[in-house]
Amino acid sequence: MSLCRTLVIASLATAAYSVKNFPPRNALTLLGPVYQATTNSTWPQYANAVSEAHDALSQAIATGASAYGAIDNQTTSFSIAVYSATDNSTIFDFHFEAPQLNGSYTAGKLTDNTIYRTGSIGKLLTIYAWLVDIGDSVFLDPITRYVPELAQAVATQPRNPILYTNWDEVTVGSLASQLSGIGRDVDFGDFATDTIGGPTLSEDIAAGYPPLTDETIPQCSLYSQTERVCTRQEFFTEMINHRPTFPAYTTPAYSNVAYVILGMAYENITGRTLEDAYTDLYHNKLGMLSTTAAYPGRDVDAVIPRNDSYAAFSLDLGLYGPAGGQYSTIKDFTTWGQAILQSTQLPSVATRRWLKPTSPTGQWTNNVGAPWEIRRLPVLADTKYNTSRIVDIYSKAGDIGQYSTFFGLVPDHKIGISVLAAGDNPTLQVLPLKDLVLDIFINAAEAAAKQQAKNAFTGIFKAIDRNSSITLAVDEGPGVSITAWTSNSTDFLNSNPFFAGFDSFRIYPTELSTVEEGIASFSYRGLFQTQGGQPYSDGLFNEYNDPWLGVDNWVYNNKATDSFVVGIDRDGIVQTVHSAALRVTMSRASE
Repeated sequence: MSLCRTLVIASLATAAYSVKNFPPRNALTLLGPVYQATTNSTWPQYANAVSEAHDALSQAIATGASAYGAIDNQTTSFSIAVYSATDNSTIFDFHFEAPQLNGSYTAGKLTDNTIYRTGSIGKLLTIYAWLVDIGDSVFLDPITRYVPELAQAVATQPRNPILYTNWDEVTVGSLASQLSGIGRDVDFGDFATDTIGGPTLSEDIAAGYPPLTDETIPQCSLYSQTERVCTRQEFFTEMINHRPTFPAYTTPAYSNVAYVILGMAYENITGRTLEDAYTDLYHNKLGMLSTTAAYPGRDVDAVIPRNDSYAAFSLDLGLYGPAGGQYSTIKDFTTWGQAILQSTQLPSVATRRWLKPTSPTGQWTNNVGAPWEIRRLPVLADTKYNTSRIVDIYSKAGDIGQYSTFFGLVPDHKIGISVLAAGDNPTLQVLPLKDLVLDIFINAAEAAAKQQAKNAFTGIFKAIDRNSSITLAVDEGPGVSITAWTSNSTDFLNSNPFFAGFDSFRIYPTELSTVEEGIASFSYRGLFQTQGGQPYSDGLFNEYNDPWLGVDNWVYNNKATDSFVVGIDRDGIVQTVHSAALRVTMSRASE
């Protein structure tokens, strides 16, 4: 046996993980909410979360430490908001003014209206404007259709895939989703230029980079206080000669320059500038009057750590504006997040498409969207079996100068969380802050939604024209449990041969609904499972551990047995349960 083969076998035999370790112990639920989002934020779980968050932040500021990492309690200020899209409320609001940043607030203090720079959250602002004004129907179009310089590059550049990007393969959607493979930056942060926060050329050479002749040194920069801003022609000269990182649609690789190109494509398609688009969408339609694509001027309520030169508050990013040159406030972020979750500017189906991953990353818990940075948080779903469910957080982070920002949405619970920081350590400040607040409020939202479901569903529902009934409860497991079900005098759960072996019957919301005469009707689907709904543990490919494969099952005369419609009154209480396959509507029985 060869040495190579021996080493391979040995490594497999001693591996810490194998197929038998999978899947993890997730509750056997579908992707998405297991309860309807709370209709308001007055639940005691939210009040407890507000108190917990306030105490945790106050303690972290007092000590400079938190369970999620160190807190800069001297030189970095921050603002935090948690909000609901179901009742347009702000659940939690918190501002911290760092003691060593006195004089950094143009209005004298931090408020909801204080302007910060957004950094790369600008990419999200840009693509939202794109979706509202153009839509995603062009996402599969090659970018060469909308940017003539790239079409010319395809016609003239050598066909060497290592040295040159094949622009015909780069689509609008690949640029939006960080899947273009075109590289991260051009004329932005280049060590050969005078870049904000970067080394000097002599420091580069001392570190081992080769000396450069004058004619090869870039003569402009898009992230410098001293260099002139690059022109469009200079940008494309560098861009076309910048080596690709991967073929398009290979793997996510973060790119600022992708959004420079998208900004140009937007203007070519619409015939107007992104600055005009921002005014129309964010100012006129959404009332986000402090959100701008360009420097808002001196006479605004802003936080400018220490001074403008240090903070880079007024720095013009030139062509890089669409990638992260914007300005906004915690109040405007709240308005924006609520608009996204409510689909006020987009068709609901467009929002649902947008709030989906376009690619996984190399981490189990992370996915990428357009340009969402999606984190998958395990939330306790079943206290009996100690299993969790996945709650996806659609977020975008940004950094520029002495600013760092975070914008996060939780579609399952219709809540959003924003963190804005400015000072000496803004990025290091945002990291623990967002984890602390997300942990508290997502668990609170899950608990409040479960309590709302318990209040709404618990009870017995009976037909008025036959001996049919169903009993619903909310227990230690996920969703709403069917504890008894009678159809035409037959014990439907125990007598039905199709249910043999099943001992867990639960229903979950589908987000399909309609309203008539004061009753809101919601579609629910059932998951019928064995082992009490406990997950199996015998391999990666066990289909019983992924219930999406069994949705819309046991069809009877074109209606599935797992299909239910529940009618909820104005007080949020379920009054009727309709079984599609059994053709029966059952009403809440009196106590």
